[in-house]
Amino acid sequence: MVILAIGGYDPTGGAGISADMKTAHTLNVYCPTITTSIIPQNNKMVYEKFDLSENNIKNQFKAVFEEFDIEYVKTGVLTTTAINVLLKYIDKYELKVICDPVLASTTKFPFANKELLAEYIKLFNKSFLITPNRQEYNEIINFTKNNKLKIKDDLNILITGINDILLKNSKIIKTFKGFRINREVHGTGCVYSTAITAFLSKGRNLEEAIKEAKKFTLSSIIYSKKSKLGYNSNPTYISKETVIKNLNYALYLLKHMNFNLIPEVGSNIAESLPIPKDFRDVAGLTGRIIKNKLGGFYIVGDVEFGASEHIAKIILSASKFNPEIRSCMNIKYDEELIKILQDKFTVSSFDRKDEPPDVSTMEWGTTLACEKFGGVPDLIYDKGGEGKEPMIRVLGRDAVEVIKKVEVIQKIYNSLR
Repeated sequence: MVILAIGGYDPTGGAGISADMKTAHTLNVYCPTITTSIIPQNNKMVYEKFDLSENNIKNQFKAVFEEFDIEYVKTGVLTTTAINVLLKYIDKYELKVICDPVLASTTKFPFANKELLAEYIKLFNKSFLITPNRQEYNEIINFTKNNKLKIKDDLNILITGINDILLKNSKIIKTFKGFRINREVHGTGCVYSTAITAFLSKGRNLEEAIKEAKKFTLSSIIYSKKSKLGYNSNPTYISKETVIKNLNYALYLLKHMNFNLIPEVGSNIAESLPIPKDFRDVAGLTGRIIKNKLGGFYIVGDVEFGASEHIAKIILSASKFNPEIRSCMNIKYDEELIKILQDKFTVSSFDRKDEPPDVSTMEWGTTLACEKFGGVPDLIYDKGGEGKEPMIRVLGRDAVEVIKKVEVIQKIYNSLR
């Protein structure tokens, strides 16, 4: 698959065509680029916008279209020249354009004046989809009204925000509900529109492409990279296939360990999709990891979504405190071991004696332990009670990270024996 990204160059790599390329690469789509402007910027400010010459932009178009068969094009920061050249290529190659109308930076640096906005309207009328945020949408609508311009009725318009609204023929087609993450991240608009384009190129219909791209963008925010001045988007795709692959690899690693920290009730390991809504977004073993008579263990069942409500409740509760935490495994509690582990890992606990009636231990206990810690620790334990076996829960970003923690814990436990 090949998509073309046209836009500005951000030297920090957080936004613009750098973010477009990283997004497409993560989704296994090749992405040649055409640079319209050089935009020195960071999370603090935009220093300038230097537009490339008409001749240079034309040569970039020529080079790309000589080399590749292009169907889908995603645009970011544009110039009058870039729009005029693109319009001719749309007619020649019947391109499907996904236009992200970047009218200003997050730091309020203007990327479009009235003359350029008038050119944008021409592009909108030959586009398949435009993806303005609410402020950009209002500016575009007011501009068309004040200047007696018209946007074609059948244009797909996705108004982006926490909840995105898809419009066509002035009607709401669908609302895509999101999740607020209290973090200002540079480049999310670029990531989102490029991901939509990539999924369209893979054969998804528009609503499916938007839905998957929104999940992709949320993951890119959750796992964004911290810089000196803020956060930069980190294109990250965690699908059901990714989760299943992680769990199977984690079990492979477990099989090659001398693992004997198995509770009497057995162990299980699970991993969720980003921002899991319920246990159906969490995959785990349909059975358990069980001790055998020779002192080893065997694995019962297969990895499936919705298989382990018990471990799922821990992940669902922990993810509310830190959405990066998507995996958990329960292992045997040992009092001497837990004392040593407090020097190696972050640890919190809860006491089942304080458990209110008619509540889920895993939800209540995990929430209490996270509140005490002020986040999600590596380990949460309880000492049991009323016929309940004491347990340690190992938490991490994914199942492989959890197993690597378990391996360290196992080595420490072996040294105590």
